[in-house]
Amino acid sequence: MKRRKNKQKKIWIIIAILLVIVVGLVVAFILNNQQKESVQEKEEEKTEQVENKGEKKENQAVNQPEETIEKKKVEQYEGEDPNSRNDLSGVVTFADKVDDKLMIRVNIDQYLESGECELILKKDDATIHSSIANIIDNASTASCDGFEVPLSGLGGGKVDIIINLKAGERSGLIRGEVNL
Repeated sequence: MKRRKNKQKKIWIIIAILLVIVVGLVVAFILNNQQKESVQEKEEEKTEQVENKGEKKENQAVNQPEETIEKKKVEQYEGEDPNSRNDLSGVVTFADKVDDKLMIRVNIDQYLESGECELILKKDDATIHSSIANIIDNASTASCDGFEVPLSGLGGGKVDIIINLKAGERSGLIRGEVNL
């Protein structure tokens, strides 16, 4: 009789342990999906904020044979693959004063191995600064090497940021603004 009760206890303990494991896996799966949805919602919200700020993207389309474009294949979850476009696009991800410099960071939507970013700062339609940085390749996109512009001579107020992108036969324009 005791052996039978011991066997039943062992079976119930094993079932309880399996049940705890299954519940843990289900909870982990649900939390992982919620985290992915949250990240996706934040990315969509950032895109909407950028569009609402009135950033206009002016892109120049240049035809180039598809086989001459070197790119890494990255799985796209929504929309058109940006690497298949002939024009370059991106966004100013950071523009603010740090110490005595204006720091500007730019992300490019396409994967590029090389090229250049030309920064033009304008105030009241007058160019107050220009400089060039190299394009740096990332895992699935690219970015400008970064700009650090001395604040002296820039003055205060709203400054328009214009980034001309050039990579081989492809080009594009990114706009932004910063208040100094």
